[in-house]
Amino acid sequence: MAEQRSLRTHGWAKAVTALVMTLLALVAAPATAGATTGGATTGGGEFAAQARSAGLTGAQARSLQGRVDDYLAKTHGTQVGANKIALDRGGFLLLTLPGEQRARDLDAKDAAAAAALSCPYTYVCAYKYEDFTGDAMFLFDCGVMNHIIWNTTGSWINNQRSTLYAKFYDSAGNLGWTSPGGYSEDRHAPWGWVWYLSPC
Repeated sequence: MAEQRSLRTHGWAKAVTALVMTLLALVAAPATAGATTGGATTGGGEFAAQARSAGLTGAQARSLQGRVDDYLAKTHGTQVGANKIALDRGGFLLLTLPGEQRARDLDAKDAAAAAALSCPYTYVCAYKYEDFTGDAMFLFDCGVMNHIIWNTTGSWINNQRSTLYAKFYDSAGNLGWTSPGGYSEDRHAPWGWVWYLSPC
């Protein structure tokens, strides 16, 4: 009888323990549901304040983060802002904000500073779309072949000194075209054949 009571008590204790563990899991779930993935701005992540300061809604921030995540998978870069990726081979990539045509750096202190970043001196800048619009890569390391992941008709600016030439390579790594020295630009550049771009 005492042994039977002990077994019943042991079984009841296991049931209570299981119930407590279940309750703890339910309480913890909302906290983890708001956790971020890859710096997502959707649940108070690292870049949420920056996204809010830029005037993005929650849905817009989630959409932007989805695009950032897609680029991260393709470039193996590091997210350093709500719309900014440091590229693993030098330079950085800026994404346009929802509803905007031109990429801007949210770290810039004012609109004038953001506009000055359009393509800084000593950089070669590649844009996803024509007329320097859309997501943009800002490249500066000579001899580094940066992967161009767009197949659009885009544009580029070589804002280096006159003796430095941007080099465009095909999928096999063969040099296909060399730009004039800086300053030079092309507002209607086909990215379809370009797989790599080296600033100089």
